[in-house]
Amino acid sequence: MVLFLGLCCIVGGFIIVMPLFVNKYPILGKIEDKITPYKILIGLSILIISVIKLLVPYHAPGKPIVPILGDLIPSALGILIGILISIDFLEKLKGVEGGKIQKIRNFLEKYQFLLGFAGIFFGFLHWIIFKVIFF
Repeated sequence: MVLFLGLCCIVGGFIIVMPLFVNKYPILGKIEDKITPYKILIGLSILIISVIKLLVPYHAPGKPIVPILGDLIPSALGILIGILISIDFLEKLKGVEGGKIQKIRNFLEKYQFLLGFAGIFFGFLHWIIFKVIFF
């Protein structure tokens, strides 16, 4: 699961930061067009994996629970990123008030690029802390 949470943060961060660079790099526009039909699935996957990692933190044998940088921050970022990517689907769910979802959407879109860059950074940091890559 350590690999998945870092991957979720990196991929989700890349998806929500992509519109910032589409004008400079046209290939990103093509990539965005190809993943658009799958955004809801990607967003919900990121959201589910992040919630699982928030509720079930990593425990190393003989060591205390991993510190905040280990699971809490990447999980929280993953949840926010997952909600932002799949907000269109979440609006259509029964029992969800439109006003609350609209407030959440406005808040997340206001900080979209900050969340994206933070997700990418903490995704890589999450891998480095757990020595998933390069070790």
